[in-house]
Amino acid sequence: MNKYLSLISVPLFMLSSQLASADSMTCGARMIQDDQIPGQSRSDVEEKCGAPESSSGDDVYYKQGNVTYRLHFNDGDELESITEEVE
Repeated sequence: MNKYLSLISVPLFMLSSQLASADSMTCGARMIQDDQIPGQSRSDVEEKCGAPESSSGDDVYYKQGNVTYRLHFNDGDELESITEEVE
């Protein structure tokens, strides 16, 4: 019985909070991608998505449902990466 519980509990734990690299996120009908050339600026993202939920240094955070997106901007204020955390 314990064998079966561990087989079930491990995947459930992994689903409960997961960090994943994301290439994009949507804001309504608009797509935000981290590989666009030239890169999207912080002001471009805010124009499409509105003000972020929070920010810390070069990172801004947007929450959509049970997913929080962390957008990291480089020193030139261009979008460098998008990471998502599923709660």
